[in-house]
Amino acid sequence: MRRLFLLIALTSACAGAGQAPSERADERRALFSAWSEGPEPFKLASIGLEEDPGLARLWAEDLVVVMVASYRSQGVSSIGQLNGRFERARWGLLELGEVAVEPLVEMLLLGNEIGAHLALETLIEGRERSAAPLLAAVMSGAPASARARAASALGELAFAGEREDEVFERLESVLRDDPMWVCRVNAARSLRSRADRAGAVRRVRGALTSGLGDADEEVRDACCIALAELGDRAAVPALINHLERVVRQGSGLGRLRNVQAALRWLTKTKQDLAPRAWRRVWLELQDSRQG
Repeated sequence: MRRLFLLIALTSACAGAGQAPSERADERRALFSAWSEGPEPFKLASIGLEEDPGLARLWAEDLVVVMVASYRSQGVSSIGQLNGRFERARWGLLELGEVAVEPLVEMLLLGNEIGAHLALETLIEGRERSAAPLLAAVMSGAPASARARAASALGELAFAGEREDEVFERLESVLRDDPMWVCRVNAARSLRSRADRAGAVRRVRGALTSGLGDADEEVRDACCIALAELGDRAAVPALINHLERVVRQGSGLGRLRNVQAALRWLTKTKQDLAPRAWRRVWLELQDSRQG
């Protein structure tokens, strides 16, 4: 990852792409000058950009910085107008496709709240399959706030195809091992978000069921709610066990309601029950399925 570029750029984003780092500076400056003049001059200046992946990658870096700086200094254009610097930079990144994924992921991790939000929105709209695996690969060494942001973002990025397993492995690792509870909460939610698209309901149920034993109540609560949303009735026994722990530990009415709501939803039962009664319901459901 080219962290040096964006770390420098983020500290002086409003300076513009013409003051970017010196790598291929003349070519980048020429592109930016043409881009500033308008679409037609840029169209002529950018001929051959597709055949030069190195320059295209550097131009994507510049556009990311321009997008964020333009939003901060000028905001967006009026509704229906697409000719502002912000809109043009964002559209340019979408046109670059996969080439723009890495600098956008970098901004998502290292940028401020505005930069991260804009980067995520662009990645979501771009729907590039490489975005989620790349973010999953680079988030582990980031600060806690960036890891939490990344764990949440992984639930919104496009299906990764053959690399989807990399995303699940990272989210499972975060849910199991990350020292920050908010990262684990976001991982639980993102696992649920990706489950259906990836055909991984059973796998996610296993990870969330393990998360019911987390040391933090917020994480346990997130896993409980995610299991209900997952809709896999096989989670009922684990939720009954969780209900028993909630009652025994006196975790509060809010968490008690969450577990009861999850059990009602998964079993299509109308009222709250004691753990022993829930076990009878589960046995009846099993018997009805076998019959």
